[in-house]
Amino acid sequence: MENWIYCPNGEGYKHEQGVVEKYKQHFPVNSVGILQKQTDGYAIVWLIGPDEVWSVTKYDVISVDVLLTGDQYSYKICNICHCLLSIDNFARNQNNIKGIVRRPSCTRCRTDIDKRAPKSRQAKQFEKQRPSKGSKFKCPICQKRSIVGVTAKIVADHNHHTGDIRDFICDSCNTGLGRFKNGQDCLKNALSYIQERE
Repeated sequence: MENWIYCPNGEGYKHEQGVVEKYKQHFPVNSVGILQKQTDGYAIVWLIGPDEVWSVTKYDVISVDVLLTGDQYSYKICNICHCLLSIDNFARNQNNIKGIVRRPSCTRCRTDIDKRAPKSRQAKQFEKQRPSKGSKFKCPICQKRSIVGVTAKIVADHNHHTGDIRDFICDSCNTGLGRFKNGQDCLKNALSYIQERE
């Protein structure tokens, strides 16, 4: 298993193309990464969130067993910023047989995501075009025909970077786009992955 660590102070010297920066800089406090090696007084760490290598004072690097983090523990690692945070920094999502299930993203990252929600004026205008319950609908992505609100839930899909609404699509495709981070690169990577393995 990798030698996972976190950096509680969030500062060090960034490595840029093999060169260590001259001035101390900051990164998110409690960033999680992998200890690559230790030198005189410093640890060389790769931080998973920003995908960067840093030299950090060896006293600012603490080992963490990533398998002992999550909903059933006191600390959890955010799936966006990759910081080790108290479980209180993750909003409650639902319950399951093991207890409370919290969101995978911390409240700070969720706030940033929510800022990119659909623009209200455009959303109101678009809502007037929503297919009515009981009407026929064909999803522009999966091409599945359905009865609105009966055999499929229809949602307004929006660009997560700009907040602009694109069109109405079925809930399954909307969830799929969300899983691919609503980005063309992820979708192209998925297509390449499938094509290379056929």
